[in-house]
Amino acid sequence: MYVQKNDYLRELLVELTDSKAKLEEYRISTQATINSLGEGLIVTDVRGRITTINPYALESLGFQEDELLGQWFPRSIVAVDQHSHPIPQLDRIIIRALTTGQTVSGRTRYLRKNGSVMPVFITVSPVLIDGRPTGAIEVFRDLTGETQLELAKDEFVSLASHQLRTPATGVKLILSMLSQGDFGDLTPKQKKYVDKAIQSNDHQLHIIESLLSAAQVDSGRMELERDSTDLVRVLHEAVNEHMAIIQDKQQEVFMDTPPKLILTIDVSKIRMVIDNLLSNASKYSNPGDRIEIELTQQGPHIQLSVTDHGVGMPTADLKKLFTKFTRIKNELSTSAGGTGLGLFLVKNIVELHQGTVTVISDPGQGSKFTITLPSNQDV
Repeated sequence: MYVQKNDYLRELLVELTDSKAKLEEYRISTQATINSLGEGLIVTDVRGRITTINPYALESLGFQEDELLGQWFPRSIVAVDQHSHPIPQLDRIIIRALTTGQTVSGRTRYLRKNGSVMPVFITVSPVLIDGRPTGAIEVFRDLTGETQLELAKDEFVSLASHQLRTPATGVKLILSMLSQGDFGDLTPKQKKYVDKAIQSNDHQLHIIESLLSAAQVDSGRMELERDSTDLVRVLHEAVNEHMAIIQDKQQEVFMDTPPKLILTIDVSKIRMVIDNLLSNASKYSNPGDRIEIELTQQGPHIQLSVTDHGVGMPTADLKKLFTKFTRIKNELSTSAGGTGLGLFLVKNIVELHQGTVTVISDPGQGSKFTITLPSNQDV
């Protein structure tokens, strides 16, 4: 009996030794994986105190390990907004993940130890035991290189657009003078081709303006120059300028507007919104279709809707409709042309005015775009 007991203890000791060796091997393997990650990794306990931080995170933030281990994450690693003001601790992504028990992702900016700002993309996942958070794991990626590349790209597009706009505007002036007979009368054939050149030049200028505006949106430099204006008048002016193309396609426009509606808006940018909606309504409608425009006062807001009865879009395509350089494929998209910037600019301009844009569409049934803007009607 005594021998059997000793044999059992020896077997148990061997098993424990093997288990300990395997655990140590697993710990070393896990630590090596954490250390080799090409992204920052920070682990906290349920109270948000840092228990693990990998070399990438330390190098990116400029800290030593002993400066952060055991410290409360939101206080030791400061996040700031675009104006370098500290983000309230309760609004931090790590706190939201710990309090909700859900994985949370998003962009933010971390302050390095030397005071410089590092843009990052973060994903925080709570560690759950029996459905309750017992800690959190954050993985972050340094976006400094990507941000600099985006800024360089935006600067290039902005500079190129400015450089292209000046000669294109000069060409427009000369062509207009030719068409009006300032250099002598033109034959009907000559005037026909000069007018076609004017249309091509206008299209070129539209593309340049769209690229320049998109670069301003991307860089956060698009600003509004607000003025009190009659939106009904702006709307009628836009429709009149599009009427030649609309009538050429034998389409009809029906308008329902109040006699006058005064708003404080950036007139040129809202005009860009209207132009894009009217252009799309005509381009993606067939000859003979009707386009309906309605402007109404809805309590503290105004609503402008542009409805066509054209090719429409499937629901799956609506999610990507306002994304830059996106063009939805349909039976008219090839002939319609376009840069894929129009609706991207519509959404951003409307949101700069604290408004919203929505769309309802069905294949073969047409589309209805509605923009809603805060109303500050004066009369």
